[in-house]
Amino acid sequence: MKKLSLTALISVLLGLLAYSAIFLWQKGRIDQLHAHATAAEWLSSEFELDAAQRQRIATLHREYFPECEDHCVHYTDTRHTLATITDDPDLDNSPEHVLAAKKLAELEKEADKRFIDFVYKVAAEMNPAQSKRYLQMMKSWLEHTTGRGGE
Repeated sequence: MKKLSLTALISVLLGLLAYSAIFLWQKGRIDQLHAHATAAEWLSSEFELDAAQRQRIATLHREYFPECEDHCVHYTDTRHTLATITDDPDLDNSPEHVLAAKKLAELEKEADKRFIDFVYKVAAEMNPAQSKRYLQMMKSWLEHTTGRGGE
């Protein structure tokens, strides 16, 4: 009876060891795949896009990127200005402070709107099932990152 219990215990331990080794090996392989995949490759794979859809969505990305980059420069400048004003106690609640805070809020709202418009343009290039899943995923991501979902 002792040998049977010992054999069962060793079998369970070997099984757990094998499972852990395979899990870690596969996890590393999956992480490596994701680390090397571009956003376009991920989108194409995740939503099983055909070549025509990939091309149209790639064009949308190329058109959106310069606009997004330009907006980020203005946003960063405004954040820096607001931080500089906030650090100076003499400027608390000054017209400059109020103006910089208002501009930053406007830039955030504009960025959200432009991004949401872009998301809907991408979704329009997908078939209905892909589009629905993509929009649900993006809405969930927006809610998580901004506290707002596609307002």
